[in-house]
Amino acid sequence: MRKTIVAVGAHTGDAQLTAGLLLAKHAMAGHKVATVDLTAGERGCPAGRTPEDFRPENVAAAQAFAQGLGGESYVLDAPDGELEHTQAAALELASLLRRLKADAVLCHWKHSMHKDHIAAYKITTDAVFFAALGTFPHELPPAPIRRVLFAENWEDAEHFSPYLYFDVTEAFPLWQSNIRKLWLAENSRSFQYLRYYDALSVTRGCLIGKERAVACAVEDFAKRQVLEAL
Repeated sequence: MRKTIVAVGAHTGDAQLTAGLLLAKHAMAGHKVATVDLTAGERGCPAGRTPEDFRPENVAAAQAFAQGLGGESYVLDAPDGELEHTQAAALELASLLRRLKADAVLCHWKHSMHKDHIAAYKITTDAVFFAALGTFPHELPPAPIRRVLFAENWEDAEHFSPYLYFDVTEAFPLWQSNIRKLWLAENSRSFQYLRYYDALSVTRGCLIGKERAVACAVEDFAKRQVLEAL
């Protein structure tokens, strides 16, 4: 059955770097994928550029990345650095998840050094609740969201505990060719993003005997497993 996988990030680059390999894996398997950037990450602009000038470039790069995977890109209007956890923000994202008929959602972990990432976690988990709740009044039917996973992000490392591992070896070339469309991936002077997530995929792959892998966390209540026998 074809599923819709949606990755939500606080800034353009977050979802693409942390969840992009998993999106590429599912896109190659015939599933629908989409990225939602709650801000455009415009304040991470190159030296000599202004956030206002850089924003449309980042929006276009996010679109190019998603299209390279055969997916869709959505960049919302909150200013970079000023993302707030509000009911309005959660309901806006919930409406989008309903429209996309999301089956699974990937987002930030709850602990982070970045305030926007913490807000993104809260917005997304609230949005999942409103999107999936059948009794919540809305013009669109509820989204069939059955799984919420938290992507591994170097800024969200506090108490992040990998729980699910995915072999993304075959998806790596597709992701690698498209992530370079984002300026941040290879040009940031503050952090070597592409090098880090490239190496992280090798590290996670070693742990499961694969060439490359990604690891995701889940909430504690989602860790229940039922076994018939040992």
